Amino acid sequence: MDPAAALETLLVFLTTGILLYIVQRALHRHLQIALHRLTGHPDAAVMLYWALLFPGVFLHELSHWLAAMLLGVRRYRFAIWPQRAGGQIRLGAVQLAEADPLRMSLIGAAPLVAGLIVIALIGGRWPDTPASGIALWSSAWRMLQSLPQRGWGWAGFYLIFTVGNAMWPSPSDRAAWPAIGVAGGLLALLFLFAGPISLHQALVALAMESLARLIPLLTAVLLVNLPILAGLIGLNVLLQMTRGKPDAVR
Repeated sequence: MDPAAALETLLVFLTTGILLYIVQRALHRHLQIALHRLTGHPDAAVMLYWALLFPGVFLHELSHWLAAMLLGVRRYRFAIWPQRAGGQIRLGAVQLAEADPLRMSLIGAAPLVAGLIVIALIGGRWPDTPASGIALWSSAWRMLQSLPQRGWGWAGFYLIFTVGNAMWPSPSDRAAWPAIGVAGGLLALLFLFAGPISLHQALVALAMESLARLIPLLTAVLLVNLPILAGLIGLNVLLQMTRGKPDAVR
């Protein structure tokens, strides 16, 4: 990949990631508010919220469990029901023994890896990697358009929604990442200053190839989330006009 295409791919990846982060935060908040207004009861709203995201929640916790098993980390508890903890809603949990930062970071990242693989499988195949970064957005659009023809129909969109919105590592999942990030950064600097130019080029090419394959998957989640968020905003405006404001939702 030439430098211009690599830079374009990097900018497209950052733009997609930032937009997806903003949209997902807004979607989760508006979904909780809408469910609270519709049910009029916090516990009922939490149960509906959990039920809507259940396939993604189950995959998230199962990924932790399987990664811990493969890495030889002891598992104590597997829970896939909602709980309130410190004012926050926890939709599931896996309790593990303490282990070294590398294994804990891999276990924490397992739901993200599993979620991306599932989204790629729903799309029919891992997206192609065109030379232009911007063209990767249209690759995601084509992937979504193919769902009805492949027999997924609305189920495919729902699975992308629930898996895509539940695959992100929680703060506890990311607890070991700073130590691994520092070690990885030092290793990258070592390669940068001591490694041959051919190795630098190979690492950059691998990184850009990885980003190019991630962009369509993240974009697919973004494109599914956008109309849902718009609908939730409209629903909340309507409910606010007819029922007033709900209690604070965390």
